[in-house]
Amino acid sequence: MTKEAVEREARALVEQLGITGERDGAWRRLNELGPGVRHAVLEGLGRANWEVRRWCALWFDRHPDPEALEAMKPLLRDPKSQVRMFALHTLACDRCKPGEGASDVVPLLIERIRQDESIRVRRHAVMMLAFQHAHADLEGFFKQLLDTETDAKLHKHAGFGWMFCREKAGKDPLRG
Repeated sequence: MTKEAVEREARALVEQLGITGERDGAWRRLNELGPGVRHAVLEGLGRANWEVRRWCALWFDRHPDPEALEAMKPLLRDPKSQVRMFALHTLACDRCKPGEGASDVVPLLIERIRQDESIRVRRHAVMMLAFQHAHADLEGFFKQLLDTETDAKLHKHAGFGWMFCREKAGKDPLRG
């Protein structure tokens, strides 16, 4: 298959991500084609259809690329919470792409924790910060969340973050 044929197919597949009955097959095929379709998927991050934006964000979680990670940042303020969630995960999940994450996701995670209107996005941001990006300097931030947040799941993840930060600072994680 020529490069041009792959690009045409990729653009069509990206559009199919927005169609319920065609999404699964398009998703599988885009992943089979791999990094060679990155340009079409990168363009998909800007599509009007929120499902296309969401699935393109997830594609870059599996096929990380520094340019795409930069292009993902505006999706953290997308009108659709599902798009914000996938973009957040793609930017912050080091386990999915060791050594390939955005250079400094901590401020982005803190922004989503403080400002996102979706409790699911906020919970996910706290979880990512606690389990993958906690460091001693964030102990006070997690303590503040523990003191002010009332959502049980968010509070639980903040507790883990606070403990991990204390461990990294060489403090007893079980003592206040």
